[in-house]
Amino acid sequence: MNIRVSRAVPELLREVGYQRMTVEAIARRAGVSRPAIYRRWRSKADIVVHVLFARSEAGGFPPATGDLRADLRAWVRGLLARLRRPEVAAAYVGLMADLRDREDFSVELVWPGREHLAETLARGGVRPSADPEVFFELLVGSVFLRLASGGPVDDPAYQERLTDLLFHAVADST
Repeated sequence: MNIRVSRAVPELLREVGYQRMTVEAIARRAGVSRPAIYRRWRSKADIVVHVLFARSEAGGFPPATGDLRADLRAWVRGLLARLRRPEVAAAYVGLMADLRDREDFSVELVWPGREHLAETLARGGVRPSADPEVFFELLVGSVFLRLASGGPVDDPAYQERLTDLLFHAVADST
């Protein structure tokens, strides 16, 4: 069932978008019953998070090299690559709205990235006053706004401008 659902969800997201996709449509496309879906997941949002993010979250972070600019460039490129997939773009705004008040969302989906970026920043070259949590939100928020507004995410010039801005926001200039 898991493989069939994992195939059905991206297809439906690309075809009808997150808002119009239903658990019933997922079950029908996957060839399983709604009760079978609900035995495994609580909601449409849980299904989408599992299919789009859960598998890649564990090893999906760029390795920290100690070169702050290179590390930030890798984060920008990796985040843009993850979020520019058509099925992710179709789901992101509605999914974030559905998950906004769920504490487990933050722990399962957001916290690992936040923690890994904080470790990357801790490797050096960052102002002591730089707040890793706020920096994470700045990075993800910038990319999210670019995605939500329909701006081109494949633009290398944008990636470099964002990397430069982020670098200057936290780099220790002493």
